[in-house]
Amino acid sequence: MRATRNRSIGVGAAVVVLGALVAGPAQAWGATPAGSGPSATSAGSTTTSSTTTTAATTTTTSVAEMDRTGNHQMGAGIARHEGRSTVQTAVPGAASTDATARAAATGGPPPGKIRGFDISAWQPNVNFRNAYDAGARFAYIKATEGVSYVSPVYKQHYETARTRKIIRGGYVYAQPSQASGAATANFFFKNGGGWSPDGLTLPPLLDIEYGSASQGTCYGKSLEGMRNWIKDFSNTVYAKTGRYPAIYTTTDWWKRCTNNSIQFSKNPLFVAIYPVHDFTSPGELGRSWSNWSFWQWASSGPLPGDQDVYRSTGDWLKKMATRRD
Repeated sequence: MRATRNRSIGVGAAVVVLGALVAGPAQAWGATPAGSGPSATSAGSTTTSSTTTTAATTTTTSVAEMDRTGNHQMGAGIARHEGRSTVQTAVPGAASTDATARAAATGGPPPGKIRGFDISAWQPNVNFRNAYDAGARFAYIKATEGVSYVSPVYKQHYETARTRKIIRGGYVYAQPSQASGAATANFFFKNGGGWSPDGLTLPPLLDIEYGSASQGTCYGKSLEGMRNWIKDFSNTVYAKTGRYPAIYTTTDWWKRCTNNSIQFSKNPLFVAIYPVHDFTSPGELGRSWSNWSFWQWASSGPLPGDQDVYRSTGDWLKKMATRRD
């Protein structure tokens, strides 16, 4: 994910990372074969997408390719909305080639917060043991998109994170013009998503952001229609798990597409905003929330994928992974 030009809009956009496809604990973080990346057009099927290698440690993937395959990384829609045609990341520890990402990374992470990351099939090989040793204590992992895409590596990532004692949760990339909120949630559950009070599972996460040019910023929905779609998704998740799903979004999108709704205070907020200069706060939030739960503060750093933090202590993170709402 790359940084925004407007700090009220935070962003996260993902890409494939160059490297050898090697299984096992010793594999490179975020590695994938040069010039290719996994994407699926339907549940259980995968294709490869072309990428442009910019350095020995980085590659870029076009947002158009993500649109074509129906496989978007968290924040891809925000990147498109800002007029950026590609999204980029770096191997953990490598210098990003994106100036705004570098500016964010040099000031963080936000002090005194629990560190984590988010990933998708664009990072098919993640060394969770090394990530834990580097300070990661949680991760959000893409499971599905709309009702047509299933990540081919979700179950492997999800189980490996558990064995490495990283508290993890699955996320859904929303496609509100494709199906109802309930159908989207049920597709997530059908394909490995869920929640259990085991102390290692975060509530499901709804990633909802700007639609494509053909879909429209708010996927052709009215303000009330979008609020109802999110409620439909949230209520379906709650009925199955006893947990309200977290919501990943930006303050700008929330204002544009829900009229800055106050109706979702029970849903934990995952806010994306960077670069920033004040690492004590991500800034303005949507009106549903007085506090954020997770903050995506940079697109690259020492952890796989995007760099995130949890707002409170490790004990509270474990409680989030244990309690029912």
